[in-house]
Amino acid sequence: MKFFLMFNPYTWPHKDSNIKLAGRRTDLYQDMLEVAVEHAKIADRCGFEGIFFSEQHGNIEGIPEITSNPILWDLFLAGHTERIMLGQLGNTLPVSNPLLVADQIAHLDQLTKGRAMAGFTRGNTPRWADQYGQHIPMGATRSDKSEADERNLRALMECWQIIKLAWTQDVFSFDGEFWKFPVEGTKWPYPITKEFGAGVDEDDNLLGVSIAPGPFQDPHPRVFAPMSGRAATVRFWAQEGATIMCLTAREDLVQGMLDVYADEAQSVGRQTRRGEGIMVGGTFSIAGDEATARERAAVMEAWDSRLYGVPPYNLPHPMGLNGTPQQVIDQIGALHDKFGVEEFLFINEFPAPHGREVATEMLELLGTEVLPAFGVKEAAATRVG
Repeated sequence: MKFFLMFNPYTWPHKDSNIKLAGRRTDLYQDMLEVAVEHAKIADRCGFEGIFFSEQHGNIEGIPEITSNPILWDLFLAGHTERIMLGQLGNTLPVSNPLLVADQIAHLDQLTKGRAMAGFTRGNTPRWADQYGQHIPMGATRSDKSEADERNLRALMECWQIIKLAWTQDVFSFDGEFWKFPVEGTKWPYPITKEFGAGVDEDDNLLGVSIAPGPFQDPHPRVFAPMSGRAATVRFWAQEGATIMCLTAREDLVQGMLDVYADEAQSVGRQTRRGEGIMVGGTFSIAGDEATARERAAVMEAWDSRLYGVPPYNLPHPMGLNGTPQQVIDQIGALHDKFGVEEFLFINEFPAPHGREVATEMLELLGTEVLPAFGVKEAAATRVG
């Protein structure tokens, strides 16, 4: 089995901090970075497969996540770790230039020598998505099948096609609903391109665009996407071979996602094994004794309600993997037996709600007492063996 972490860093040191404009505080941000580095090193040592970050902008409150550039976060933590993969869940494609996103992830992959993962989302936060996408024009998804929502979905699909071309083709052109590459009428009278490059005709017309370098991994980094409120989004990513992050506590939805994924993969000629294509998980609250674990789980549920169970998110509680190490082991084993899933994701929130000491203790317990039950070895042991 493989285990991933979704880092949700906040500039609140604790759930009771109640600091106004904490997201603008340099001292709090630097403290949070220290915890992130500490947790990344623990994850790297304990054998977690990868770390993800979301893309969220303008969270001046200090909550929820202060992760406005997940690709930079990946590169930052790559410099403090040795082997763990780094990725995004994800880059908000409908309000981004896809050529730029392709370029940045390819650079991340090269600079880390193949440790990059790629994740893409539609964006559900109008405070920033509507502002960033105004020139397209494009806004956040509402998952309501309105024309604006359908437009957002079409943009996601188009952006991914462009990124895939940029990663796999030396030079390409694209004529879509939202993006055209190259821009019509672009001239490029550079002699070096004619001699050593490509994509220019004799009259200096630019015929194609590209990124340099391409990805380190061949053909490109592994692609992930979070579970969407639209089945059409899930079907699209299943056809494209991406892995869907499914954090719901409802087992009927997990099974439904697996069924949709298998059907869509088969529709494009790709057979999947049982449980393939879906990564399940959620928050975790773990302790050496049941009473402390229950207390921590209650804190986490209240924190999640405060941050995500209110407008504009209105998100249901994710799955909670809670208890002693053995109880969490049993919960993971039951999910594997029921659905066949081989990959699990834990939302790692820090320093709040519990504070740095407890957050670090819980991650250590997860890495040193839960993961080994599924054959995951600490990095040092792996090197010795």
